[in-house]
Amino acid sequence: MPSLVGYWAIDRVAEDSMRKILDALPSDQYLLSLFHPLGILARLLPCLFRPSCYAAIDHKEFRRLCRWLGPRSLPLIIISAIFISLALTIESVLETTRYGAQDTSGAVISIGLLRELGPLTVSIFWAARVCTLLAYDAKQYVESKGSRDFVEIFVFPRLIAGLLMAIPLAAYGLVFGFATAALYSPSLGVSSSEEFLEIARVTIKLKDIVCYFVKLIFLNPICAVIVGSAVGLYSEDDGGTTASHAVSVMFIYAVIANLVCTWLMYPLGS
Repeated sequence: MPSLVGYWAIDRVAEDSMRKILDALPSDQYLLSLFHPLGILARLLPCLFRPSCYAAIDHKEFRRLCRWLGPRSLPLIIISAIFISLALTIESVLETTRYGAQDTSGAVISIGLLRELGPLTVSIFWAARVCTLLAYDAKQYVESKGSRDFVEIFVFPRLIAGLLMAIPLAAYGLVFGFATAALYSPSLGVSSSEEFLEIARVTIKLKDIVCYFVKLIFLNPICAVIVGSAVGLYSEDDGGTTASHAVSVMFIYAVIANLVCTWLMYPLGS
């Protein structure tokens, strides 16, 4: 009899553990929400070629969006670019110094900032900021005005504003990132800032510049605007939960988009 009781207790514990695991797994609704941005994107593409979508833009609201997406986001871009560049500079110079090649650190830093670290840090920080706001705004918009013409009236102007503001922000991030690395590297053992910049200039290829700007002014802004809008449109949760879910989905889309871009521009074996 004691053995039967023991087996029964073990079975109950295993059943409870399995139930907790299943409850922790994403629900069908959560998994379905991962595909909502694709539907918004499909509805948005024809709008890019319709003059009526451009004519429907509220210019006063558009200027407000541009101020928030651009100038008010500039401190985030500058501060994050400076500190990420400092971290990369310290690691790169110290590592190359072990092999007596500290003067080549400019090549390592420039490639890292342009290809991956800039797009996957500074740009995605900004994208998370944008996505959070748009998810909340989209939820408020749908609750007050409904989902009629949501893509044309809500999503389209924000996408255009995001793409326009991403251009100067990407340039500022690049300038401040490189300037920080060039100014700080001599204190770590690099010959001079001029030597650092010269090696970086020789190392950087046109493809690296294109990769940087494609990710920062095209892929990540699109992910931020479309994912934030889509999650806000379909969410039945409160504002905080909606924004949190939007950022999670945006990260998934952004890292996949950046990986695909890198794979296409730098194929293995090339």
